[in-house]
Amino acid sequence: MKKLLTMLALSASLAFSATTIVTVNGHKITDTIAPQYAKADKAAKAKLKQQLIEEELILSYALKSSAVKDKNFKKLYDAEKTKIEKAYKAKFNKSLDKEQLRNLKGAIALRILLAKKAKDIKISDKDAKEFFTKNKKKFDFPDSIELAIIDSKTKKDAEAILKKLSKAKDIPAKLMEIAKSKKQRGYLGWIPKKAMKTAVFNKIFKSKSGTLLKKPIHENKIYSVVYLVNKRKAGSAKFEEVKQNLKGMLLQQKTAEWAKKKVAELKKTAKIK
Repeated sequence: MKKLLTMLALSASLAFSATTIVTVNGHKITDTIAPQYAKADKAAKAKLKQQLIEEELILSYALKSSAVKDKNFKKLYDAEKTKIEKAYKAKFNKSLDKEQLRNLKGAIALRILLAKKAKDIKISDKDAKEFFTKNKKKFDFPDSIELAIIDSKTKKDAEAILKKLSKAKDIPAKLMEIAKSKKQRGYLGWIPKKAMKTAVFNKIFKSKSGTLLKKPIHENKIYSVVYLVNKRKAGSAKFEEVKQNLKGMLLQQKTAEWAKKKVAELKKTAKIK
């Protein structure tokens, strides 16, 4: 799904010759859908061609399914069309063509179809526990810190922000308020040790959870005011901690497997030129 929408979004920044790449069951797929095809090398073209064939098969299937009659189909389609067409008009001052719109409709129909299939798939605690037991090392985690920060270009600005935060009754809320005013994320989430310079990570890790660092951290010409939300030492996650996310991941895998099998099935009788 994401790849399909990415292709359509990419089409908003390139001009096309509308050259036919391949025909699947009578439907011509042109470089309007895959503008990167023209500049690709031989191996990349072959790979992209197969991808386009498989996508056309599943999109065509989705467009013929009950998904297009779903109550959410029009709403989702209109929202995506507005977003993508806006970028296209800004670049070329024209609307998306019929092939692009068809692919977008297919992508939305497929999203709905996969969501319906997911409801029919049941992932039990037993299934999740079995996967967890067989892949326990995948659930090991390194020393990690959960951060909220505000970046500044000058030390003076960073120190002014730090002063405001140190006086706030609710530091996290005030931090997010300031971050929003500066169009920054503020909350960064969990960061593993390997994702930062060791010296910087260790400096933050030494502080207590729920602590605003007393001085800004200066790195790469940026002064960062740092609030350590939480931290955890390296270890292994317990099954109950990851169970729900794990079940969600397994559900996605099962849904993807269904789509893959359906494509293989459709490919057996497809007329490809």
